[in-house]
Amino acid sequence: MLWLLQFPPVVLGLIWIAVVVGISVGGLVLFRKVVSHTRLESANPVSSAVFQVAGVLYAVLVAFVVVVVWEQFGNAEDASSMEASAVADLLRDSDALPAAYRTEVQQNLVAYSRDVIDHEFPRMRHGETITEQSDALNNVWQAYLKVQPETRNEIAFFDHAIVRLNDLSANRKLRVSTGDASVPGELWVLLIGGGAVLMVFTYLFGTRDLLVHGLAVGLTASLLAFVMYLIFALEHPYVGALSVQPTPFVNVLTDWSD
Repeated sequence: MLWLLQFPPVVLGLIWIAVVVGISVGGLVLFRKVVSHTRLESANPVSSAVFQVAGVLYAVLVAFVVVVVWEQFGNAEDASSMEASAVADLLRDSDALPAAYRTEVQQNLVAYSRDVIDHEFPRMRHGETITEQSDALNNVWQAYLKVQPETRNEIAFFDHAIVRLNDLSANRKLRVSTGDASVPGELWVLLIGGGAVLMVFTYLFGTRDLLVHGLAVGLTASLLAFVMYLIFALEHPYVGALSVQPTPFVNVLTDWSD
């Protein structure tokens, strides 16, 4: 299903909402042909009370899931920003390393950033899995292992660089792990099943005006469809058009080239 996120968000969202609204309103028309409005009117007090309880319970569930996926999306953005920040610090502090090793370190840091921008993010955007280990990052480590600081200043900056290099590795793992996170399948069953039950309750309101009833059902269905689409898009923070962008890494390379 991840391939659906490759469509523009506006197009995919409108198509999804249109499908859900069409099914819901079509179901209402068929339901009204089977059950008379007179029978529905007599059940209005009961159906209204039950609908309110079901609506509150479902609203709490949806709010919880939206908050979770939104925090997950924010964590993915933070992971990318912290990873890029570590690269920026390493590039800046590399000027204090011995001249014999400085160029190789800087070239490998730039190569790592370009690999993230040009290869890893496009792959993640298409739903591919990225490993926690990276050849480009290993090259950075190998370049630092060759460094032999001599002066007190070089030793101090080298020690700090190793700390930031560990931060870079940790933030990379965090980026990969946040990209692999998703809403459990059981929770999706509860979301979709709860939404379907809620839509069935909207059929039970007794009114003689089918147009007004259909409008109410359609608006409710569009709201539920939009929420479902939002959760589906946000649970995959690196996939599709509505995803985390490699902007922090681009900014690092832009600042470094200047």
